Amino acid sequence: MFDFSARDLDALVDACAQDELLPLIEAIIPRAAAVLEAGAGSGRWIKALTDRGYATTGIELNRADVDRFRAAWPDLPYDHGSVEHLPYADGQFDALLSLGVIEHLFHGPERAMAEMRRVLKSAGVMLLTVPVANASFRLERMKDALAQRLYGSATVRRALGKPPLTFSTDHERSRLEAIRRDRRAGMAVKYRFARDSGRDFYEYRFTAEQLRTLVVEAGFTVDSMQFLYGADRLYQIFGRLLGQYDGVRSPRLNRIGRGLAAALPAEWIGHMLLIVARRC
Repeated sequence: MFDFSARDLDALVDACAQDELLPLIEAIIPRAAAVLEAGAGSGRWIKALTDRGYATTGIELNRADVDRFRAAWPDLPYDHGSVEHLPYADGQFDALLSLGVIEHLFHGPERAMAEMRRVLKSAGVMLLTVPVANASFRLERMKDALAQRLYGSATVRRALGKPPLTFSTDHERSRLEAIRRDRRAGMAVKYRFARDSGRDFYEYRFTAEQLRTLVVEAGFTVDSMQFLYGADRLYQIFGRLLGQYDGVRSPRLNRIGRGLAAALPAEWIGHMLLIVARRC
């Protein structure tokens, strides 16, 4: 649902104007600040923030994303590299964004957090988001497990006209055993499913306390925390029963979806958790 790699870049940049994160960025980070986006993906925020007066640099491990962005905007700084080994000087940036990145680091985010702190100036601000392990995630995980069981059934796939699975269940079982053995203790895990490989690690999900502890232990002081994107989580679970999604902007909820979003606490249905912190 949230794979932006095949989307039109201009549409992705335009969508930032309606993103609930934008007014928070503008309220926290001064104009003309030197900003690094660590793990910038499509690069949409690099372009959107540059257009709003920020001196924005991005870095991304996926070479295809970097090449596509550079082809569109060759004058904007977008580097190919890892968030665990940032190629920048100590204290180079006034502010740093990392939006939905560190949860994908299977062996843990500590190295990336240390690098983010290193490249920030003293008292520089970091805005970091991660997916939340909350009440709605438990429901999402139940849905995922059911869907993976159904789509992993040869009988169900034949009935739906789907192509047969092409992976070894023994290999999948060994992979899952290794994940359970080596994963970070106490962290909730979301799995992905592919027809040719089966289930595999996708990301960790954080509780608010886990995220706060991680950030403080990395050498930051926490300014605030906020749950975001409740509509996205509701759509992940209920799909078109609650609204429509165009692949670019957050889902547009229908009347039932809007009612649920208004009635349920943000900490229950938030898809992402934003933490705003400053380098000590």
